[in-house]
Amino acid sequence: MSSEAIVTALVALFGGGTIAAVVQGFVSHKKGIRDADVAKDQTAIAGFRDLAEELRREIVRLKAARKEDSERIDRIERQIKVERDMKWVAVQHIRALYAWITQHIPGVEPPAVPDDLAPYVIIPRKDPDT
Repeated sequence: MSSEAIVTALVALFGGGTIAAVVQGFVSHKKGIRDADVAKDQTAIAGFRDLAEELRREIVRLKAARKEDSERIDRIERQIKVERDMKWVAVQHIRALYAWITQHIPGVEPPAVPDDLAPYVIIPRKDPDT
């Protein structure tokens, strides 16, 4: 190949902006990849923000439900205490009534104590020899 042909090929290759076009294409390609990466990252960040907001709402809902449950448990515990206290007042009163019946009405058998109350109520017996 002659030097004239080489010069002509070089001028054609470099003179028409071929190298500039190749460099520009490479830069554009890299920029496109970066833009795609940025868009992908932005989408991921938006997804994480949505997830964080959803979790925040769920935490608020769970805190409210926990507060309602705590209030309900407190109310039930208060009711249990009232019921327990009333039960023992009633048992004491039943004991007193059975004692009164056996002392003041001789010869009369008081009604039987219900099975559920039997462990708590002992019927006093009046000794006939006293």
